[in-house]
Amino acid sequence: MQKWWGPLFTEFDLTLQIGSGTEALGPIWGSKESDGVSTWRISPLFSRETEPQLDRAEWEFVYPFVSYDRFGTEWKVQFLQMLHFSGGSTLDGDVKKRQTLFPFYFRQESPGGTNDYLAVAPFYGHIRNRLFRDEVRFALFPLWLETRKREVVTRNYLAPFFHVRRGGGVEGWQLWPVVGAESKPQTYRTNVIEELELVPGHERRFFAWPFYFSERSGLGGPNPTTNLFLFPTHLRTRSVEMDHTWWLFFSHRTNRVKQFEEWAYPWPFLGRSRGPGKHSDRLFPLWGKATNATQQSDFLAWPFYIHKRSTTPTFERERYRFLYFGYSDLREEDRTTGRALRRRDLWPLFTWRKDREGRERLQVLAPVEPVFPSNKTIDRLYSPVWAVWRSESNEGTHARSQSLLWNLWRRDQDRDYSRTGALFGLVQTEHTPGRRTWRILGLGPRQQRPARASTASTPLAPPRAFLTLASKDGPH
Repeated sequence: MQKWWGPLFTEFDLTLQIGSGTEALGPIWGSKESDGVSTWRISPLFSRETEPQLDRAEWEFVYPFVSYDRFGTEWKVQFLQMLHFSGGSTLDGDVKKRQTLFPFYFRQESPGGTNDYLAVAPFYGHIRNRLFRDEVRFALFPLWLETRKREVVTRNYLAPFFHVRRGGGVEGWQLWPVVGAESKPQTYRTNVIEELELVPGHERRFFAWPFYFSERSGLGGPNPTTNLFLFPTHLRTRSVEMDHTWWLFFSHRTNRVKQFEEWAYPWPFLGRSRGPGKHSDRLFPLWGKATNATQQSDFLAWPFYIHKRSTTPTFERERYRFLYFGYSDLREEDRTTGRALRRRDLWPLFTWRKDREGRERLQVLAPVEPVFPSNKTIDRLYSPVWAVWRSESNEGTHARSQSLLWNLWRRDQDRDYSRTGALFGLVQTEHTPGRRTWRILGLGPRQQRPARASTASTPLAPPRAFLTLASKDGPH
């Protein structure tokens, strides 16, 4: 029989999934097991989730300060996203270990030595496949820095003021911000299906950046484009697909692909678009409306009221916002099945959602969830701390549950059974069709609860100590 002692200790069947859970010491300790996934937490300090079937584990300590993720042999430890350790096997079977103290220290080791690098900024360094580059080398940064992306090598001297760029047909140099030039002819490369594909060329120049900049891009391709920028008065773009001219606060654009013409006077406050591809009017920030074949957006006294809608033959998404994060109403519908996802947030009072399977959850007091609506770590580690009221229901299993003040009052229901407890379990009532029983101070008859289909109701064992967990799943 499940134990119901209110905030002290409560065992229960999960409502939104098939499984069981335990909560104790008010919002501090909790655990659950569902679909082969085991989770336990000590809020707001630590949480851990494991999935043995996929050989996966993750934990967070005072999130986002420290986090650890492991999937098979791959593992990663991060401290505030700045201090980073990771390791695992590469595609060629080599094993690598990586340590990072961004932006000062980068190191990677592998038994084969093919993936090794070391960098200690600003003295000396060699880095591979980091910082959006295939290779980075530096010495006494910023005196000398060399980067490579594919065939293009850029050598910086007293970065970012002077550099020379060569490789892959590219030739360029700059003495920033005085003058710079770069050119590349059209080339060809082999794509993933081993066919030759065209890589358009470009030409770029600047003088007294950012006051003069010119560019010719897409050379040899289907949409060659010319850009001219004279800061702060003039911008001009000419291409096969679009023409755009901007003088001070006046803007005119013609898009021949999406088929619309747009004017702004003065930009960005007053705007108007006409054509099959876009129809819009804007008097920012007072009022605006825009539509095309698949999208619609409008606002009033931005950001007081914002509305956006996207529609395709198979999917529809619509969202209303008031004061941006203040209130949000989101609906996403699969038009082929008719199933819809709904979510409403009123910061900081509540968050409510209903997924496509009919599983519904309401939480009262939600100071963070409306701002980070898809962050499962916040839901797992921090939401229990301030969730003074929780209500859940599952259309598939007919299960429902409500909890007030961390189970000081709690009710669980399904199709043929309901149970309510209050005041640390001192008062309990059970109800089945045709019969209701009461238990006061633990005294009174107890009913046999009908088994819920496919529900794992075995109580979870208390978690192991943190040191045991770290020694088992931590990096070696």
